[in-house]
Order: sequence, then C-alpha cells, then structure tokens
Amino acid sequence: MALSIKNLSSWYGQSQALWNVSLEMQEGEVVGVLGRNGAGKTTLLRSIMGLQGHIAGTIAHGDLVLSGLKPHEIALSGVVLLREGGQLPASLTVGQNLVLGQRLARRRRRSGRTFDEIWRWFPMLEPLVDRRAGLLSGGQRQALALAVAFISEPKLLLLDEPSAGLSPPVARDLFQTIKQLASSGMTVLAVEQHPAWLLSLATRGYLLEVGAVTAQGPITDMLVANRGKLV
Repeated sequence: MALSIKNLSSWYGQSQALWNVSLEMQEGEVVGVLGRNGAGKTTLLRSIMGLQGHIAGTIAHGDLVLSGLKPHEIALSGVVLLREGGQLPASLTVGQNLVLGQRLARRRRRSGRTFDEIWRWFPMLEPLVDRRAGLLSGGQRQALALAVAFISEPKLLLLDEPSAGLSPPVARDLFQTIKQLASSGMTVLAVEQHPAWLLSLATRGYLLEVGAVTAQGPITDMLVANRGKLV
C-alpha cells in the first residue's frame, strides 16, 4: 500500500479541520481529492507531510508510519509535497534548484535523475537553466517545482492545487506533463479545486466536505454525482 490513512483528524489550535478521514492508495495509482475551498484538502496534504502540529489517527506510507514523524523524516522516506504556486528558493537558479532535488534523491539512497532526463520531460526549462526561480512566470515556477520533485525520484507525490493561478493553456500543458510522469509509475495524490483537470489524470477520487470524506469512487462518476458540491 502506497498510502493508508485511517481516522485522521487534524486541528489548527482549537479549531478542528479534518474529521476521521480515511483513504487508501495502491502503488502507481493516481487519486484525486475534490472539494470546495475550505473543505480541508490542503490540510490533508499538510497532515501527511507532518506539517500539522496536532493530528490524531494513523498515516502510513508502505510499512512506515508517518504520523509522529518530522517533515524532513517524511521527505526522506520518499514523500514530496508540491505546494500551490510552486514555492521554491527564489534566489537560486533553475539549475541550482534541480541540484537540490538530486541531493535529496541521494539522501534517500536513490541515484537521482539526470538533467538530460529533466530536459526531455520539461523542455521549457532547459533554456532557463541559469535564470533565478524568482524571475520565472507562474507556469514556469510550477513546472520547475514539478521537475525538482521528479528529479528527486519520489515514491509518493502530493499535489496541492497545481492549476492555481495558471491560465487554461498553461494548466493544460502542466497536467499533460503530470499525466506523463504518472504513467512512468509514480504514485500521485492530487488536490484540485477545478476537478475537470483530474478527468484524464486520476482513476479514483474522494470528496471532502467540511473536513470529512462524504463520497468516493471512479473520478468520472464522482464529478457527475457531486457537481453541485464542487462549485
């Protein structure tokens, strides 16, 4: 099992954000998490990565129990969170950010992908190799953040609103790249407010409403049955 979450609850101070959330993912599977703003989607990803200070329940990645581990320990286990907006060290160049991803791969005792592989998957980045990340467009930053994650050879990739702030053509290109990466065997859990982007990517979905899972199933069926709850 790539990811197993059982009865996860999460708090911000005294305010509870997740209520007994359970979900499972197999190796190589792509699963979407749907829901309106404030439904708890980002909190779910933060909880998996150990970024929530107060949680209850169990989160396991394979045989490793993540709940209770520190964020850097979870990252070293092979879990990567791609944050909304493609947050990266702005003062570092594209190439320097990719080198950080390679170093993370080595700390995970993996070989790390090469720059040549990255240029094949992300051809737009090659001519920008010496440009600082802070000078990139929104779509370029998201592509770089995805490339940094990919070069580190993660076992599980968490995507937090990858289309946020992007124009439809740029988002379309980004999701096409994500689909290609997923086809290489990467396990992906994708949170997305605009669920149409997940149609060609995810096989299954979970619906979050006010911090609780209220439905799950094939992604197409989920969108048809719950359209009124997603806008």
